[in-house]
Amino acid sequence: MNDLELSVVEMCVESLRKGCLPIGSIVVDEMGKIISRGRNMINEDSGRHREIYGNAIAHAELNALAKLDGEHINKYTIYCSMEPCVMCAGAIYMSGIRNIVYGMKDYLAGGLNLYGSTEYYSRKKMKIQHNQDLQIVQAVLIGFLEDKEYIHRGGFWEMYLKYYEKEYLTARKLLLEGIFTLLVNSIIDVNEFIEVVHKNYC
Repeated sequence: MNDLELSVVEMCVESLRKGCLPIGSIVVDEMGKIISRGRNMINEDSGRHREIYGNAIAHAELNALAKLDGEHINKYTIYCSMEPCVMCAGAIYMSGIRNIVYGMKDYLAGGLNLYGSTEYYSRKKMKIQHNQDLQIVQAVLIGFLEDKEYIHRGGFWEMYLKYYEKEYLTARKLLLEGIFTLLVNSIIDVNEFIEVVHKNYC
């Protein structure tokens, strides 16, 4: 996992520690420099300047996009730990960003299939890449949330289990071994967590 992917996972883990969905996003310029970071903040009651928090639209991608300024946004790349939902996919498209790298595919609410579906969503040429390393880590993080009521809304959990059985089983194993507790309490860092995931993913 490279430094950019690691930065995305760091945002995921920060959200997890704050009691939110462990989803993260970063925007980088054409030189690979991180321009902004965003994370899911739906369950938080405060945030910094230009952060969206405390409601259902406080998604990682929107928080990364809300901090952007500049004239060369079309050369930027947004990294998303999970496939952007319809709302975030539309916001990315309208922001002017042309490059998307995403991890875990969201078979229920993912919105990347919007591109090319209408005349408007066909005007800008988008480069969309799937990242397997991000998918694995993101799907394991989601697997930690089985006891959370919100993860079962709208059929998301059933869809998750259908497509991410290996990641779910990895998450259950790490829960039993206490890795989740160590991660949430900052006893192990993100690098250590990723190493443990790859060691136990099979």
